[in-house]
Amino acid sequence: MIPGQFFLPRPTGEYDTFVSSGFFPIEPGQRQRMAVSIALAGGGIDKQADLESAERKQNQARVAFESDYQFAQAPLQVTVTAVPGDRKVTLYWDDIAEKSIDRFIQRIGGPARDFEGYRIYRATDAAFQDAKVITDARGTPTLLKPIAQFDLKDGITGLHPVDINGVKFDLGRDTGLVHTFTDTNVVNGQRYFYAVTAYDFGFAEGNIPPTETPVKVDVDPQGNIKTGSNVVVVRPREPVAGYLPAGVTRFEHVQGSATGEIGFKIIDPRKIEDGHIYEITFQDTVKKGRIIDTLTTKNFTVTDLTDGVVELKESTRFNKGDEVPIIDGFQLFFVNEERVSLNQVLSGWNDPDVYPFQFSPVLFPPIVGEQRPNDYQIIIGEVGIATSKDTSLSFLKLPAKPVNFKVVNLSENKPVEFAFAEIDGNDGQFTINPNNANLTDTIYLLEPDAQGRLVYTWQIILNLKANGRNPQAGDTLNIFLRKPFLSRDVYQFQMKAPQMDPELAKKELDDIRVVPNPYVAAARWEPRNPFSSGRGPRELHFINLPKKCTIRIFNVNGVLIDTIEHDSELDNGTAIWDMLSKDNLEISYGIYIYHIEAPGIGEKTGTFAVIK
Repeated sequence: MIPGQFFLPRPTGEYDTFVSSGFFPIEPGQRQRMAVSIALAGGGIDKQADLESAERKQNQARVAFESDYQFAQAPLQVTVTAVPGDRKVTLYWDDIAEKSIDRFIQRIGGPARDFEGYRIYRATDAAFQDAKVITDARGTPTLLKPIAQFDLKDGITGLHPVDINGVKFDLGRDTGLVHTFTDTNVVNGQRYFYAVTAYDFGFAEGNIPPTETPVKVDVDPQGNIKTGSNVVVVRPREPVAGYLPAGVTRFEHVQGSATGEIGFKIIDPRKIEDGHIYEITFQDTVKKGRIIDTLTTKNFTVTDLTDGVVELKESTRFNKGDEVPIIDGFQLFFVNEERVSLNQVLSGWNDPDVYPFQFSPVLFPPIVGEQRPNDYQIIIGEVGIATSKDTSLSFLKLPAKPVNFKVVNLSENKPVEFAFAEIDGNDGQFTINPNNANLTDTIYLLEPDAQGRLVYTWQIILNLKANGRNPQAGDTLNIFLRKPFLSRDVYQFQMKAPQMDPELAKKELDDIRVVPNPYVAAARWEPRNPFSSGRGPRELHFINLPKKCTIRIFNVNGVLIDTIEHDSELDNGTAIWDMLSKDNLEISYGIYIYHIEAPGIGEKTGTFAVIK
């Protein structure tokens, strides 16, 4: 074929493509390897824009060929799952893209691990045309606009310096990575296409822009859809009548006294294991401090006690904001305490007139008290209510003596041994000198270690305040601590899968609807017409249906037009009618009567109108 440019406008139809070449010499018997590229213009705003688009793509193909197809690689493609809900769609995906290695970038001096983040796209057609709104410098639609974007907190933000025809890739805002997303800006019954792509941060020094995993959707002539692993097709919808959502039926802190919080989020109700009991256990460690070490959380493990399976082992994602991997359709989240410390809001005297207290670890070098994660109560009575221990604190002798207080470990409900340094007087009473703040008595708590030996833990002193008084018989000091999740903490909870309550379903029969009603010419959720002429597919939706029912549609003369058998999952209370009769003929305009029969639930009748 003679080289040149060919613009032959043709009517829409089916055509064959012939691959040809320009002139080149070839001798008899000689073999010549050939590489062929086909570039589609992409639908510019005019013929010149189409030409430039095709030429750019051909140049890209030529560069790839001349580089022996060695070029920057997009991150690995994730696998995404969609969960339809009532006026919402939840997506979740794996983290395989974060393990991507770009050998080409590494060979030219860039970082091998260049993954940067995720983008989420939504469209109502398979070609994602309604999302392709970002244009290049010539006004040609070039890139999809994401509805959400999540990137690493690594300081790499904003627009990448290398552009493609005037378009610069947005690298994100250091939001942090997530692997779930719930879209609530949706309409029930509408079919949506979602794509979750992974992108890298490119290599500016090599004039290489970011690369992104492709969005692949194929639709065959019969309308069957085939997608890549990172693309899903889903319809948000109402659940069946009588639907009871999944949840946690029992949650117990069976051991320990941590003050952190554990929450639950149902991500995929279809994956919930009904009746399964799970257990959360922790390991702790000592965190080095500048002066005093403190106990803190090391990791946690989740075990399915029903099956005896460890679902999540020694995870370190236990702090506020951490994303915990999804387990059997649900996700945990934690609000943990950073260290053992006094809860000043809950702690205090029963009478606010008593001098304020100060609670801290024993610090009397070389002795440093252990920060035991317990709650305590100091009960004031008459002298002789308890006796302090005969001990010493470094060079300070602390003889045993009757005192006017006793100490109780509230976490373990047992008395606590203590030493008493009486600085204010010698009467065995826990006081502070009203005229000298330095003259305050001190209580030193003594608690057993693993070998049963008493060790110093905490100390309590008093501070002065205006119009205050010393504690006296009848006063009580409650000391509550903020405690991280530690090895002694054990939690158990039981999950409940979604269910259908027949009695509730009977009450909800009146909620059954036909939408749109009336049907006027078309419905917003109908797919694009795949044919060049004629009317495309129609859709009329019956919603809030029982799980299993029979729908019969009659005209006003009582003639049966069509029958629909509905037998769905619990999350799908919608039946879609193609508006064809049982003889596969298009229905006419008019009023129609429907009758719904649900075994064990009841019956429902109603009408709808069709206006063409």
